Amino acid sequence: MFHAIPNLNAEDVDNVAGSYINCYIQAESIKKAEWISRVYIRKMNWNILDCEEAYELDSDTVSDEGREYYEQALIEKTVYVFHNYPID
Repeated sequence: MFHAIPNLNAEDVDNVAGSYINCYIQAESIKKAEWISRVYIRKMNWNILDCEEAYELDSDTVSDEGREYYEQALIEKTVYVFHNYPID
């Protein structure tokens, strides 16, 4: 999970101050998954403030809330879920 803020070129971010971005990535390692996520987030014109947490998931450890995204990532290799918060 990354904490990020949109930069001036980000799209569809009216009244969005930032986001916590959950990344479901198929990769050989956590390090590689983090790199893939950072590249994608930057391409979407977001500035990463922090990597909040990173850990491996499998079908036994994924939460009920994350299962849909986990299963989608098994097919598509990458899934990004933006949890935006508004400008105060």
